Amino acid sequence: MVAMLHSVFRLTRGGIAAIGCSMDDAKVHAGTAARGAMAEDALDAQIGYNLRRASTFALNDFAVELADAALRPVTYGMLALIDERPGISAAELGRLLGMKSANMAPLLAELEERGLVERDDHAQDKRVRVLTLTRAASEAMPGWRRQVRRHEDRFLNRLTEKERATLLRLLRLIWTEEG
Repeated sequence: MVAMLHSVFRLTRGGIAAIGCSMDDAKVHAGTAARGAMAEDALDAQIGYNLRRASTFALNDFAVELADAALRPVTYGMLALIDERPGISAAELGRLLGMKSANMAPLLAELEERGLVERDDHAQDKRVRVLTLTRAASEAMPGWRRQVRRHEDRFLNRLTEKERATLLRLLRLIWTEEG
């Protein structure tokens, strides 16, 4: 199944890469031009639309690449931050990921159930729970990071290193407070 999904995704990517959009998109764009819409009002000129398309593209490829680990971008992000900051509190993890506690709690419970995360009492404040990766997750993390790099290399294969750095900088300007 995973191999089949990967092949379908590559075919889809190849089709999109070859013409710049899908056939349905081409019809939408042609219809907009035929109705005389301003170029900046065309759907493909809207940043939000293009961000959503790029995001869908990335999420689909991520799902294929990490299917064997059963990780989604959100759970991988949680594990990666816990790996980078062992002993981080759940509240701090949520703040750094921009997640509400109510949304994060079931995900942490899932990761704990799967034997990937441990929650322990904070040494000085027993009300605070600190998070660490289990030994199994710590051992798997380098492989997961390689898979994510492979996914990003595939997803961003048409961009140069300089363009990738620019894209990352511009995306961070949108969502970070530091800008």
